[in-house]
Amino acid sequence: MNRNIAQQIATLLNTQNELTVFYDADRVLQVADRYIYRLGEDSNVVGAVEVKKVQWYQCEIDHLSVVVRRRGIGSSLLAEALARAEHLGARVAQCTIRVGNQDSESFFTKHGFTPTVTFLNCQNGNRVTIYQKA
Repeated sequence: MNRNIAQQIATLLNTQNELTVFYDADRVLQVADRYIYRLGEDSNVVGAVEVKKVQWYQCEIDHLSVVVRRRGIGSSLLAEALARAEHLGARVAQCTIRVGNQDSESFFTKHGFTPTVTFLNCQNGNRVTIYQKA
């Protein structure tokens, strides 16, 4: 991954998500090996996701984001993210979704994730639900 790709991923994350931290190229490059991304025909980023191992048995799927929805890019990224999680030895994949983000809630539910617990994110005041898939 080069700096230009990292900046495009950062911009995508910042514009598509209600994040409590700002992403820039340096932040993405620090953990570049955790990102999976897709490039469009113009060699620009059209989607990205981060896969982060958080426990020996668990990976977090973070900020799956696409430029244009309903083209299969998100599903493709999620499939690759789950394969990577399995390769890392994870038995559980999880993601955190803001309550009311119906697109994300239905997307992850459609792909076999189950809502588990909901709580308040004190950093931004949003209620969030953890979704998991074994």
